[in-house]
Amino acid sequence: MGNVDQVLPQIVERIKRFRNLYEQNEMAVRNQIINPILGSLGWNPENPEEVQPNVSTDEGVPDYCLIKNARKMLFLEAKKLSVDVEQREVMRQLAKYSFAEGTKYGILTNGGVWMLLRSFEEGTTLVDRVVWKADLENEEASSVCRKLVTIARDNVEDIEGLVRKLQILNEVWQSLLDEPEEVIRALVPVVRSIAAQGYPGYAFEDAEIEGLLRDRIRDAIGASAEGAGQLGMDTGSVEGPTGERPQKMKLGAEVFELRKSLEILVNTANWLVKKGKLRTSDCPVGMGHKRNLVNTEPKHKYGDEFRAPKKLSNGLWLETHLSTAGCINNARRLLERFGFPANTLVLE
Repeated sequence: MGNVDQVLPQIVERIKRFRNLYEQNEMAVRNQIINPILGSLGWNPENPEEVQPNVSTDEGVPDYCLIKNARKMLFLEAKKLSVDVEQREVMRQLAKYSFAEGTKYGILTNGGVWMLLRSFEEGTTLVDRVVWKADLENEEASSVCRKLVTIARDNVEDIEGLVRKLQILNEVWQSLLDEPEEVIRALVPVVRSIAAQGYPGYAFEDAEIEGLLRDRIRDAIGASAEGAGQLGMDTGSVEGPTGERPQKMKLGAEVFELRKSLEILVNTANWLVKKGKLRTSDCPVGMGHKRNLVNTEPKHKYGDEFRAPKKLSNGLWLETHLSTAGCINNARRLLERFGFPANTLVLE
């Protein structure tokens, strides 16, 4: 990870202190935010063999060209902090540079938000080609680091593989959340062995160890979708910021009234459909290694029927047989899967 994990907290603090400067001054963003982050990723902004500013292309002049072994690897387009880098025109500008020069990816950033885009993919829109989006101020630092290291100098030639590994690890982790009994069974012998070595005078039954693990897993990861039911946890309602049951949800500028918990998930899925995401080609969208959350038919991976199917606006099927916590967790998972930060979903 280089030292990006050490640099990011400093950068975030800098943005908070000098926000007005960075909202008005692109050069300050470049010199005081982008350059330190590039440096932490192994790119030396002062070495023209690695980083060149304002290199002319047939489509214009991108702000940075990242070079490795005398080969152009990535173009980076920088904006002021006040610029919304998710505007299609801003994204199109970067895509033109990358496509014209034959680079597969490009980076777009206003300092606070970083996006990795594919320059071209047949049958896709610009929004579809956002590989990941990292929000330095509103996302966990560890998550930002995992994304940024895919463009580190040492990794730049294998971006595709690293991005896929990130996706796989997220899917594996979610499968553990969705089916926690597997985690418990795997940990029982480990806990028994440690207890036997440290406290040889005591014998522990599997049921005692399993009870402990259920409590600790609940504390550590909360009650997720199907995991809540399998652990016998009472999830109840998830409270909003005022301590009351959520009555509304927000996704960007849109506000939705809530009557049932499943509407959190349904509204989020349909919002993504409207944004040009969550298409037939994305299916199935898994929820653990046995279950599907979204599919072209209301069936799970091994043919089991969805228990509470809901049809989305584009004809896809959504499984809504989830606890309130499960609806929220999986709504946020869907947002992250399609390039939006989890906190895009706001409950009130």
